[in-house]
Amino acid sequence: MKKNIAVVCSPCGITANYLTCLKRYGQPPIKPCFDVSTFSEGECNLCGHIRPITQVRDFFYPDFSLIIKKIKDKK
Repeated sequence: MKKNIAVVCSPCGITANYLTCLKRYGQPPIKPCFDVSTFSEGECNLCGHIRPITQVRDFFYPDFSLIIKKIKDKK
């Protein structure tokens, strides 16, 4: 896993956005992701799976440290 997270898959981005909103605001996000995003096939910088990926801005720049431990535990 890379230190600098630039592109992520939808499951990682949506999960990170959800956890970030819970931590910051005490409630789930109103929107899980940006309405229009450009996806391309590639490796998610967070989970390492090859699937459609997009930039972290499409998930409102979430705090990925909230899910990194969960991903490491699954491997």
